[in-house]
Amino acid sequence: MTETAQSRYVHSVQGVAGYSPANHTGTSNQRLISRDTVGAKYIEVLIGTIVKGHGASRHFHPGLEQAGFMFQGSGISEIDGVVQEAGPGSWRHYRKGVPHRITVTSDEPVKTIVVYAPPYAESRDAVVVCEDDTSPGYAANSTEGEGRPLTERPRLDSCVDQGVQYVPIINAELSGAEHMEVFGVSLSGGGGVVSPALHGLEQVLFVRTGVLSGQINGDTFNAVPGDFIFIPDGAEHAYSASEGSKAEAFLIRAFS
Repeated sequence: MTETAQSRYVHSVQGVAGYSPANHTGTSNQRLISRDTVGAKYIEVLIGTIVKGHGASRHFHPGLEQAGFMFQGSGISEIDGVVQEAGPGSWRHYRKGVPHRITVTSDEPVKTIVVYAPPYAESRDAVVVCEDDTSPGYAANSTEGEGRPLTERPRLDSCVDQGVQYVPIINAELSGAEHMEVFGVSLSGGGGVVSPALHGLEQVLFVRTGVLSGQINGDTFNAVPGDFIFIPDGAEHAYSASEGSKAEAFLIRAFS
């Protein structure tokens, strides 16, 4: 690893032990952002690896939502009864109470980012395995007031940015998300973001290309492709791409 590992806010899969998640076969997860690893309150992020012929049982989460981005491999994905092929480069969003599963069909193992909001932490109370749509809680509507109202969520324009472009991928308008948002972020050389403390919000940046450097609560960091940057609730922060070199990232936001 590079010096990026020296910052407590930057994390990578190197050296992170895997575990076998419940209701899956042929799967190894590496938990990077969670209550246990960084004290996260609103979000959990992990890397999952699934081998051919294996995957998840059909299940849903009554009280949390999930999203995933596939790096490599391919499989058959089912979301709320809709079956389709899933391949690299695609995000998927699973609302509360919506059944989903995936089975890997490629010789190459699937590798995927998995996001939970609120955190899952393998809680038995947070998952229901269902072979049909009669299980209690299926497609249950969220309790009124449970999701933070859109008008109260910290906006991207709360920050000062230059040379930065955001493309919404998952949010309330696009996919019915209540507790998370995902953006594709492109930074020109030297482009970056300066943000005040934003409360009731945790953020994770996943660096896809280039190098991001910055500060979080006064702690300096450098992050390279494959690194995850955790920005805690209420943290002042700034980050930018290297001069003369573009950078791309995913920005994942989770709300109280």
